[in-house]
Amino acid sequence: MSAALVALFAPYCQGATEPSALEAGLQLLARGHLHGQRPLRPEGQRPFELQWQPGVAPLEAAQVQLSVQGQGLEQPATYSFELPTHRLLQWLMAWQAAGGASGQPADFPEPFWQWLILGLDSQALQA
Repeated sequence: MSAALVALFAPYCQGATEPSALEAGLQLLARGHLHGQRPLRPEGQRPFELQWQPGVAPLEAAQVQLSVQGQGLEQPATYSFELPTHRLLQWLMAWQAAGGASGQPADFPEPFWQWLILGLDSQALQA
């Protein structure tokens, strides 16, 4: 992983406190896709696939597409959106920390889903 990329994204993604997590996140960012699972209550799961085209710099927009499998759907439900590349990287790092890095079925953190579905921005609320 390029030291320049690590230095560029570190201020946005806790790079000083978690350099190995940042490097792993940047490797995943370069890959451009992942498969995950959203747990359902009271039981079950919903598989999803996330694909993206990252921006070159942390504040540049990343183009993202989320496809979610649903019971009884012939085609997955698809959501297209854009967000700053550093925010995508933060969520990718959280996905890896939740087990995605070890190949386990993993989910994104709850703030991702709240942002996507409800339009709530937990970072803006904390500011």
